[in-house]
Amino acid sequence: MARLRRLSTVMTLATLLAATGCTSPLAADQPDDLVIGADLELSGAYAEMGTAFERALRLRVDQLNAANDRQIRVVYRDNRSDKSLSQSNIAGLAADSEISAIITGACGECAIASAAAVAQRGVPLISLAGADEVADADKAGKFIFKVGPNAKDGAAAVAAQLTGKSAKVAVIATDDAYGDDGVDALTVALTNADATITTTRRVATTATEFSQTVDAALEGKPDALVVWTGASVAGEIAVEARKADFDGRLLFDTGAGGNLFFDKDTATAAEGALMAFPQTMVIDEVVATNPAKSFRQQWFRDYTASYGGYSGYASYAADALELVVAAVDRTDSTSRGSVRDALDFMQLDGFTGPLSLRPDDHSAVMPQALALLVVRDGRWRLAS
Repeated sequence: MARLRRLSTVMTLATLLAATGCTSPLAADQPDDLVIGADLELSGAYAEMGTAFERALRLRVDQLNAANDRQIRVVYRDNRSDKSLSQSNIAGLAADSEISAIITGACGECAIASAAAVAQRGVPLISLAGADEVADADKAGKFIFKVGPNAKDGAAAVAAQLTGKSAKVAVIATDDAYGDDGVDALTVALTNADATITTTRRVATTATEFSQTVDAALEGKPDALVVWTGASVAGEIAVEARKADFDGRLLFDTGAGGNLFFDKDTATAAEGALMAFPQTMVIDEVVATNPAKSFRQQWFRDYTASYGGYSGYASYAADALELVVAAVDRTDSTSRGSVRDALDFMQLDGFTGPLSLRPDDHSAVMPQALALLVVRDGRWRLAS
């Protein structure tokens, strides 16, 4: 990617050209714009995630456009948290020849269902979903990549808190691909940790009432309750669990990493709950011992200053954009094929943490990105 030239250099060059009667080559050297499609949940059940994704993209695009010659433009589409509309949006964006890559939101099934459409058009699609299949090149194809949480990493972090305790564990998970992956990963991880799953309950992604589900999950009097849902649902479940006099351990999956701060009722119910999540969520509590941490701290401050608070979901979207920009930078081309091929071997320190893509593994977020967080005094904090 052509970098922003120093203003003094540009002024000097322009002066010399004017003096010699030459035509300035600067306009001819202006690189093509990078156009990216974004299919996001800006309304509906997943609007909390989609709004954070959109805010992150808008903020980072503004920052990059201010610093670089090549300008970035994002074409936004609201899928209203509807799978069919998401697929239609992706197909429409893929048909736009100006678009070099597409970023799609939290719906893993939507990305998988769009595999044929993006392959036919030869456009790379980066999903922000947690579903494992999205990152499986054999199942999803070579054009789909993932910048989102991984079930096996989240399950391993949960199990690590229960190892050697012979704990009885109840699980509540969403009834989608993300929840399916969570239940499968937890079954393996908790068995290896000598813990027993007493019951598994599923909740619809559109559910608004959780008391019956929570009561059923707690019938076996578990020592711990694992909640594998998005942030708002996790908070509701925590409130219902405490109303039911559950005094065991609350463990959240990475999907619950929404806003940094909680409202009063949720904060009281979730006090002491644990979650493995990228450290950027609490980077304000971390001493910046290297440039990567300083980079993440500045992002945290910029996002907070722009939107009045931080969302853990934001870094995934910003990193999806960073990967596309890095791919264009590496090849000096906005062509779809060049971007896709460069993504296959991309490694960088992102806002979420270390990112790595390989031809046989299209999941970018590495396990090292996760840190153990705890709810304390109304917000997420480092557990240590």
